[in-house]
Amino acid sequence: MPYNTSPLKMQTVRTIARMLSPLMDCGAISNKEYDTIVTNLSYVAKHGKPIPAIIPKLITAQEAAEMLSICYSQFRALEKEGVFPFKRRSVGNKTVRYKNTEIMEYMDLCCATLDAPLGSEIEAEKKRS
Repeated sequence: MPYNTSPLKMQTVRTIARMLSPLMDCGAISNKEYDTIVTNLSYVAKHGKPIPAIIPKLITAQEAAEMLSICYSQFRALEKEGVFPFKRRSVGNKTVRYKNTEIMEYMDLCCATLDAPLGSEIEAEKKRS
């Protein structure tokens, strides 16, 4: 088992949980709040980082196109031109998937650098090539 580099120890999480328990019992925090706090702290202690906001998963080209708000044929054409920085993942013999987190990062980058809708970025990219 690899050495856990998290700055938070499970012992600390258990101590915080015990300290929060009376607050939950008197109604100062709800059971749901208590569970959320303990779950998030436990994840940080085990993984060294917070629970991801987006659960990473592999998606189809059609789903990727929908995320980017473009049609499937436009997605395929832009991918063929090498516009997208994210990579295809082969699953099986012919099936191709994409990481949803990489597409989200690309969308964030496009919006942050151009401060424009994604469709405008893709059109600008097409004009550059």
